[in-house]
Amino acid sequence: GSEALAESLRMTARRILQTAPGARLACVTVQKTNRIGMDVTVDKDGRNLHVKHLVGLKHWAHALNMPADKITYHVLEAPDPATAIVDYARVNDVDHIVIGSRGSSTLRRYLGSVSSQVVAQADCTVTVVKSTGAGNQQ
Repeated sequence: GSEALAESLRMTARRILQTAPGARLACVTVQKTNRIGMDVTVDKDGRNLHVKHLVGLKHWAHALNMPADKITYHVLEAPDPATAIVDYARVNDVDHIVIGSRGSSTLRRYLGSVSSQVVAQADCTVTVVKSTGAGNQQ
């Protein structure tokens, strides 16, 4: 499930950070928005989705024990998650993107997953991490 993927992402990020002393980590997630029309900004319990995503990122990163001045958290809002991630990476001179892949449905294979779009469009190294629960390790 998503917890196994989160742990695999954490392990991969930790491994990469160990090879680059002084590296900074930007934890980024994308809240998908509609191209047209109103966006839902709260969950069914009335909690702000942006804040919920931010709390989720901080919870995920807590186990990495990064110094506060070496880690940042960003919730991007965009209709196209892949483009938002690639644009963020370009603007912020990112050297390496680590992105999770939730597996492959027929529709995702046909349309292209967010991770495959990021691999195709990014100007930097991209590591795609699959959930170990799916029987794959990268």
